[in-house]
Amino acid sequence: MKTDISSRKDIDFLIKTFYDKLLQDDLLQHIFRQTILPDLEAHLKTIADFWDSILLDADIYRGNVTEKHIALDKKFTLSKNEFDRWLLLWKQTIDALFSGEKSEMAKFRAQSIADIMQYKIEYLRSNK
Repeated sequence: MKTDISSRKDIDFLIKTFYDKLLQDDLLQHIFRQTILPDLEAHLKTIADFWDSILLDADIYRGNVTEKHIALDKKFTLSKNEFDRWLLLWKQTIDALFSGEKSEMAKFRAQSIADIMQYKIEYLRSNK
């Protein structure tokens, strides 16, 4: 039986497993290989800090995830397809590893964040 996400160790495992999938994905790998691969360990720690803050109230992430994705869009033109694939892989990874309230929250929050990012990116593109 799967357990819920309950510790930083769980988050680290989730993020590592998820990024292993991203780096192999036909649609997304070029983005991640060109942007994070040179400093993968630091990136994984930052992403784990982000999710630790969201899911376990760690209050350790000090960045602006939306601004980073807006800048990334200028380089790669992120479409709904990329966001949808990212979300699919995120949800599949969570479902394969965990089950419970925090796991559901991780999927819900990712969907909400992706929706807001897509909206902001599209808004900025249309107002150039």
